Amino acid sequence: MNLKIAICDDEAFFINIMADLLLRSCFSQIDLLDKYTEPSELIKKINIYDLIFLDIDMPEMSGLEIAKYCSHFHVPIVFVTNKESLVFEAYNTTNTFGFIRKSHLNYDFIKVMQRFRDNNQRTKYLTVHSYENITEIRLSEIFYIEKQRNSVFIHTENKIYKELNTLTKLEACLTQNGFIRTHIGFIVNIDHIVTINRNQALLTNGEKVPISRNKYEYVCREFLRRNGSVNE
Repeated sequence: MNLKIAICDDEAFFINIMADLLLRSCFSQIDLLDKYTEPSELIKKINIYDLIFLDIDMPEMSGLEIAKYCSHFHVPIVFVTNKESLVFEAYNTTNTFGFIRKSHLNYDFIKVMQRFRDNNQRTKYLTVHSYENITEIRLSEIFYIEKQRNSVFIHTENKIYKELNTLTKLEACLTQNGFIRTHIGFIVNIDHIVTINRNQALLTNGEKVPISRNKYEYVCREFLRRNGSVNE
């Protein structure tokens, strides 16, 4: 499985140490490894990652603040710090997957990554049957699914998959995993919605999908809830 990983720390030399550990680890192939010294830059792209290594104590914004800000994206976070007194607070933060002490870097890193590999089997996929091929697509990579006659078209960043299926069947499982029916002919990944107006939603890839009049309020409510603006 190809992973997208980010490291955020105000000390550039430590970022390089973490990057080297990740690149030398054999547990998985890394498709993208981004390095940030400024939390504000990480926040702009937070939703694309499968795992984030985050320093707790940074001058611009603490790692705990970042974790709370991006909790609706459900990205697992590994906190990295010298301040072991912050362990309890970090573990009570949404999306906290693990904790690495800089003073025990290699030991903690191995333990965390082993657990991540074991847990990764729970990553959500959509199995697509297309002619004679069977493809597993990570749900986070799907922008939207469109109905055309007796088929559905699954839109990802690099490819569109066609399957003989109905949106009704897909909706049953996808709505439990961050997708929403915006229109009789569309199911959309909420995490890829940027803005909403009365008629359509703008997605992170620049495409626009329609919103039915009778679904507008529901779409808005679910979008705000997913982004942490509505209390459950």
